[in-house]
Amino acid sequence: MPGDSVTLPVRTEDSTGYERAKFKHWTDADRDGCNTRMEVLKDEAVTAPVHGPNCTLTAGSW
Repeated sequence: MPGDSVTLPVRTEDSTGYERAKFKHWTDADRDGCNTRMEVLKDEAVTAPVHGPNCTLTAGSW
């Protein structure tokens, strides 16, 4: 109903079973040197990061 507030429960993060090594297949679909992870970081930045060699991102804020 409009105007009703909904409260979501806050819980401690549980990363049981997560292994970063299983997610090593980032792609560079547009072949600009930045993989998917870096593309998302650039797109989601509040302040755009500096894009350096090999898509090194610095100085941004998220």
